[in-house]
Amino acid sequence: MTNKNCNRTKVKGLVIAFLVSFTLSAVVCPCECAASMWSMTYGGTGADNGWGDLFQTSDGGYVVSGDTESFGAGGTDFWLVKTDADGNMEWNMTYGGTSLDQTYLVFATPDGGYAMGGTTMSFGAGGLDLWLVKTDAAGNMQWNKTYGGIGIDFGMHLIQTLDGGYAILGFTLSFGVGGGDCWLVKTDSDGNMLWNKTYGETGLDCGVHVLQTVDGGYATVGWTSGNGQDAWLFKTDADGNMQWNQTYGGTEDDQGWSLIETTDGGFALAGNTYSFGAGDQDFYVVKTDELGVVPEGLTVGVMLLLSTVAAIVGIRYLHKRPKWKRW
Repeated sequence: MTNKNCNRTKVKGLVIAFLVSFTLSAVVCPCECAASMWSMTYGGTGADNGWGDLFQTSDGGYVVSGDTESFGAGGTDFWLVKTDADGNMEWNMTYGGTSLDQTYLVFATPDGGYAMGGTTMSFGAGGLDLWLVKTDAAGNMQWNKTYGGIGIDFGMHLIQTLDGGYAILGFTLSFGVGGGDCWLVKTDSDGNMLWNKTYGETGLDCGVHVLQTVDGGYATVGWTSGNGQDAWLFKTDADGNMQWNQTYGGTEDDQGWSLIETTDGGFALAGNTYSFGAGDQDFYVVKTDELGVVPEGLTVGVMLLLSTVAAIVGIRYLHKRPKWKRW
């Protein structure tokens, strides 16, 4: 055999070896990938909802929060479920009384436990109250606090603040100017109230998402009602005193549902609009400067058709509405 033929044989051998290796990888990979995919259900014979929150834990498992009518003390209770990486339940805990208790958010705390925010009719001053529950790493309740008056007060969002405490965003009919106001409650690390502020006028004014800004203050997005509803963004200092507020919208109903602080010091909010877009309800995104201002002519922002209200903030929108209808 000549060197030329020998080289060709070697090349053919390498090509065949590569093709065999590639084919085997193609056969094995789907099996390996499929092995990491699964679906699980958790619940009983009653209505059980996982609309609270979901995140992956440091051990590769998952924590999901929601509410349950199948388990617990009665009525509807907070429900916290911990799974392994394959979705197998490791433990679950319920929190609540005999009436309506619903959670909207859970997150891991620095001590390895969990904080859950929601609304309770079982405890508190009466009607509906904001409810904050703190647990250890195994879901055992360490403490809980309610906030509210004799009217209807419910929670919308919860964050842990830079000082280790919490900021709870809610809606109140017990306090404020009237008609339903946005309510921000600041607590220490044990849930003890440090201060609370209401924001709004005589119409319905609701905040649904709060964040702590780089200057230590707070920014909140939601909507305000006058002639229809407008998306609403306002900024406070570290003590909850309003520094500025801006509205965005047209002649129809427009709402803000989610908010981030951008790298240039401004804000971006997302929500839904009936005033602009292709028709009916559309996705609404607004980018502002550090004072919430949008240059004239750009207030429509970036709008995409939202026929199913199922993108980014639309998911939060779907989370919230069923809870309100059930009250």
